[in-house]
Amino acid sequence: MNSKLNPYYLVGLVDGEGCFSITFNRHKNNKIEIRLIFEIELREDDKEILNRVRKTLDCGNIYYLNYERYKKWRPHFKYKVSNLKDITQKIIPFFEKYPLQAKKRKSFEVFSKVASLMLTKRHLIPEVILEIKKLKEGFRKETRWMREIRTSSGESHKSL
Repeated sequence: MNSKLNPYYLVGLVDGEGCFSITFNRHKNNKIEIRLIFEIELREDDKEILNRVRKTLDCGNIYYLNYERYKKWRPHFKYKVSNLKDITQKIIPFFEKYPLQAKKRKSFEVFSKVASLMLTKRHLIPEVILEIKKLKEGFRKETRWMREIRTSSGESHKSL
């Protein structure tokens, strides 16, 4: 099939299965590198959806993942965008035009803020690196709190 997806379908898919991440890597020279990654992982039999995501967003790559050492993990595919130009010119504008509806919106907002800092090279300033770490940690604490309010049966409490 390999046609473009309805943008609202893609928003729902990302709200449920997508990930906007900020990573920090320390190099041997002690310099910190910040990377932005947008990704969606789906079961092996849903690869066609990821092909359509790539066609719709006009960027990214799809990778096959098979962790044989983990018995419960099934082979799956990952759609991944880590190129800053693609993130700032395709991913962010798409989700600004078609906003996320669930809690993933908060991680997208932090992701977008860090992308704008990277475009202006402000992410290279030590104080700004600390600011980015605080933004990321603040979001992580919030999502951790949301997970902790789930009951042992996996049901969410109705009032938040």
